[in-house]
Amino acid sequence: MSISLSFQKRFKSLLEESDYSRSEIAKLIPLSQSTLSNALTYGIIPSTKTLIKIADFFDISINFLLGKTDIEDFYKSSSPASFLSRFESLCSEKEVTHYKVAADCLFDKSNISRWISKGFLPELEILELLCDYFNVSPDYLLGRTEDKD
Repeated sequence: MSISLSFQKRFKSLLEESDYSRSEIAKLIPLSQSTLSNALTYGIIPSTKTLIKIADFFDISINFLLGKTDIEDFYKSSSPASFLSRFESLCSEKEVTHYKVAADCLFDKSNISRWISKGFLPELEILELLCDYFNVSPDYLLGRTEDKD
């Protein structure tokens, strides 16, 4: 579980600027009341899947949502790719195996098995390691945009 005051502040700001109440937002995204409350009260960053839902709802980048950039412009892909296809493509471009990536990024290779066999998404900490390793944005790696930066 990651906690971020930058995320908390940015998410609160997005909610305040929207035309919806918190309960309406929770239904529209959709988010559980506990996820919404934890994010707003404690700055607990939700799962990667939930971050994508929030970012899609507000049409913003993951980095903007997390407070890592103040650039609001986001260009969503007209034909989104899956995380796994982007991961495999980046491994191919860099000429590394999946397991070399895990070793280089210092995370357990069993994560990759879960991505491949069960369609899971990486946790935020691993997602950030992968983005640094491949020098791409979370939105690119998650298939939300064609812009690698």
